[in-house]
Amino acid sequence: MYKIAISDLDGTLLGPDHKISEQTKTSIHQWINTGRKFVIATGRHYIEAKTLQENIGEPMYLISSNGARVHNEAGEIILKQNLPAHIATEICELELPSSIQVNLFTDQHWYANFHIQTLDEMGLNADFNCQATDILKLDKSNIIKIFFWADRALLEVLHDQLKLRFGNRINLTFSLEKCLEVMDANTNKGTAVKAVVEQKGLSLQDVIAFGDGMNDVEMLSIAGKAILMKNSQKALRNALPDAELTLSSKDHGVAFKINQLLS
Repeated sequence: MYKIAISDLDGTLLGPDHKISEQTKTSIHQWINTGRKFVIATGRHYIEAKTLQENIGEPMYLISSNGARVHNEAGEIILKQNLPAHIATEICELELPSSIQVNLFTDQHWYANFHIQTLDEMGLNADFNCQATDILKLDKSNIIKIFFWADRALLEVLHDQLKLRFGNRINLTFSLEKCLEVMDANTNKGTAVKAVVEQKGLSLQDVIAFGDGMNDVEMLSIAGKAILMKNSQKALRNALPDAELTLSSKDHGVAFKINQLLS
């Protein structure tokens, strides 16, 4: 039986309303009450992941910013990977279509070149909001990640442009249909999961992992058991054709699988 469950948030643990259901919280409590561990692994900032963890009401490890940060149950950082400052600077200096929103995370702040109401409404913490600013003037020495929000066609072009310019110096991934993320080359949820498992004295075979997007692929690839949501991105299903499917996030797919395992 798996000893640790690790779950993505948006499109996985959270419903389309970006909230966690009472049904899912109950299943997590039952899982933990059997002596097992539960871990959140998200592209969201630590502050937002921490807010959700407090909502669940259980201490747990938090993997945030697609693995750029890992915090233990006491809130201490056990893994930290930033996007190199010179790369962050180069990316911010690119001439991009005016409709592409450029977002930067630091440990305390979320900056962007302009506001998008849709993203503001997706927030999990009312005190952690996007701050519109001149991103060219920002200090780039502590950038956790950069992400772009725009129509998919524009992001596909940008993806190829970034890949050509930076190659294997960065990790590029589509976490959502309209979200292209840029991290340090060694940053991904898989690397973060390895750090958590090592801290816990467990093996990767003890891990069951849940995800729906391409930013989950490294995590799902190394887990003892990979579970994809019914609403998973087509690219993820193609990348992991043998992975098991559960119900959609709308239908509480993580809770459904956890309940199966517990019964």
